[in-house]
Amino acid sequence: MKKEEERSEEEILDQLQQVARENSNGDPIMEEVLFLHLLYNWGKGRNPWTPRIAEAHVDVVDGVKFWRVGHNASHEFYAGTDGSGRRFRYSIGESCRVDMDGNPIVFDEEGFPVVLPGFDRSVEEVANFHGYYGHH
Repeated sequence: MKKEEERSEEEILDQLQQVARENSNGDPIMEEVLFLHLLYNWGKGRNPWTPRIAEAHVDVVDGVKFWRVGHNASHEFYAGTDGSGRRFRYSIGESCRVDMDGNPIVFDEEGFPVVLPGFDRSVEEVANFHGYYGHH
């Protein structure tokens, strides 16, 4: 039974990789992003034999498109690319820079909050997509 399960998982991963490849327009970074997105959807219980790629979730930085690849209790995680071979991570969630009532506790030089009350956002270019992307 274990061998059959392993084969089945291998077949699923191959299927998801093929769908990512077919939808990447030959862009290897986009293929990585879409594969992570498909893995996330499979982890949420979606049928891997009929994989579905959602529309890009957010367009945050000069044409960088992001797809959701993970979440945990307080944050959502996204991976993206600008189509020129660059990789980006984006996360949004509850802020650690607010007090118990949701009021900002970190301000810029002029006294304005550095984040919207209750939210942290982070966008960064990365060399690879290794690391933590939340629980699926």
